[in-house]
Amino acid sequence: MLDLKSLELLQSLKTDIKASKPVLQGLVKGTGKSFGFVTCTTGEEYFLPPDDMARVLPGDEVTFTVTELADGKTRAELESLVASTVDEFFGIYHVRGKAQGVEPFNSAFSGWLFVPPKQTLEAGNNEMVVAKLRRHPWETGKAQAEIIRLLGSADNNRSWYSLAIQEHRLEEHFSELELAEAEALRLAGLPALPDYVDLTDRPFVTIDSASTQDMDDALHAHSTDQGWLLSVAIADASLFITPDSLLDQAARRRLSTTYLPGLTLPMVPEALANNAMSLQPNSLRPALVFELTIATDGAVTDLVVRTAQINSRAKLSYSDVALWLTDTSLLPAEYQQLLTLQQATSAMAGWRRQYGTPMQDRPDYRVRVDADFNVIDIDKETRNAAREIVEEAMIATNASVANWLKADSALFMTHRGFKPERESELKGLLRDTAAEVADLDGHDLADFRTIMAAAAGLADFPLLTVLQKRFDRGAWSNSAAAHFGLGLAQYTTATSPIRKYSDLTTHRLIKAKLLNQPLQVADELVSDLNERGNIPRQVGNLIENKLRLQWLKQQPDQVWNATIVHITAMGIIAQLDGNGASGLIDMRRKKDDYSHDALRMVLKFTDHTYQLGEALLVKVARIEDDKMMLALV
Repeated sequence: MLDLKSLELLQSLKTDIKASKPVLQGLVKGTGKSFGFVTCTTGEEYFLPPDDMARVLPGDEVTFTVTELADGKTRAELESLVASTVDEFFGIYHVRGKAQGVEPFNSAFSGWLFVPPKQTLEAGNNEMVVAKLRRHPWETGKAQAEIIRLLGSADNNRSWYSLAIQEHRLEEHFSELELAEAEALRLAGLPALPDYVDLTDRPFVTIDSASTQDMDDALHAHSTDQGWLLSVAIADASLFITPDSLLDQAARRRLSTTYLPGLTLPMVPEALANNAMSLQPNSLRPALVFELTIATDGAVTDLVVRTAQINSRAKLSYSDVALWLTDTSLLPAEYQQLLTLQQATSAMAGWRRQYGTPMQDRPDYRVRVDADFNVIDIDKETRNAAREIVEEAMIATNASVANWLKADSALFMTHRGFKPERESELKGLLRDTAAEVADLDGHDLADFRTIMAAAAGLADFPLLTVLQKRFDRGAWSNSAAAHFGLGLAQYTTATSPIRKYSDLTTHRLIKAKLLNQPLQVADELVSDLNERGNIPRQVGNLIENKLRLQWLKQQPDQVWNATIVHITAMGIIAQLDGNGASGLIDMRRKKDDYSHDALRMVLKFTDHTYQLGEALLVKVARIEDDKMMLALV
């Protein structure tokens, strides 16, 4: 047994050893278990044992020293808490006997955070909540939280909608002032528009989903000696939403309409979006009309832009138009111009196939829900004659407007093709698969189109899909630049001003140009579109994925047709053809050895090589939370 002097000496020795250790700084990384890690900025990672992990939260910035253990491993010993980013968070409130707490949705957390009885906001068991950290666990090892907002039962799909909406900072409701301003504009009706051309005698029609009410575009075409004149009327949203107005600020915050199964969060109130702005049939509406001269080979040879008043003749659905064009004996006499629209847009599609970047048609999947947001069914929507008419008309209009604005400071959607960091590896891939284009410059638009055309022509290897996996993201810019993904010298979007703030902005720029006024787009708007513009689609994907997996859980055990959409070292990600759900096939479970070719995105076994686009037969192995595991049949 050590005497007092020996104990003091030992403590002094420990203090000296600790003082001699370098103090590092890093971020706490949670694992969802009792232990964690601390990661330095230089990339080194050190084990954090349960006792220390109990004193911190994932994401905390800490200082620490490193201790070497007898087995040669290392562990971190915490010195100080520098900063914590945890403040408000989302989670599920649980009650177990006399204990209650909130379990954060962040999978890096382990267990609950205690909530005192007076700070529960009377939340029920298994209720989704927004909570606020009230006591950090650094001093006591016990965190404490307060419930500040209730989102509804975790067993109710609508609650998950609310969670995703709030977590991604989308706005679900308009203020009373915003709604009042929209209603006042609706009731005021159209102002006098002496400079607007009267095109009410032109029989425009809208083609959209049967349930759509916020109709941005209406079409008309007639034949000419040189080909066709295609008229694309786009709702004049900028006439109602003036810059810096209350409704403009609301639209600016939202950036776009968010479409979720059974729920739409409009960019502007429905009194305008579905009524005064919308190109409803048999109603006088202001519009920007883009008149495209189309040659017989499908090339757009001229563009005339006019502000006009129109009167759409009919609200047609994709399904009806596709049926009529498939069996023209069913086509009503009053809609014979649909044949002319089909001829013009088919020629335009042919021109794009010849001169643009090859594209692959992919189906869309529409999750249908009931009034309680439970999944009824999942519809697969493929490109048909009706959708081709609308898509080709919109692409041609957007490309023509971009060409018209290219010398100005306007708003352009750009795409630079391949990611720059992938250029050298792609050169090697092309030398092995399409040697005739391997030396072309992938950053030159003409060469890029040639490369992609060669890739599309390969029959035995999905080079086109592999190359598309290496595409960079599109980006907004206030100066014209190429859109390699479409194979166009410049591109913008002007055809959805009711639904997209980018298009509303482009309409304002178009009007300024028509009046010979200077054009300008703020850098702040461009940055905001690039940073937040995809959030509504991300929220839609999250919710649709959750609903798909719920629906699949209810289906009887069966074999599904699937297609390989991605390949990793772990295995295959396959998409079910009928409903769009994707899941992992873990190939490590197979006893056979295999190799993963990351460049070609293939898995090679002795008896088979798996590649992108390959058809498979699969079964659902299990579904856990928002992930699905599949098994080969």
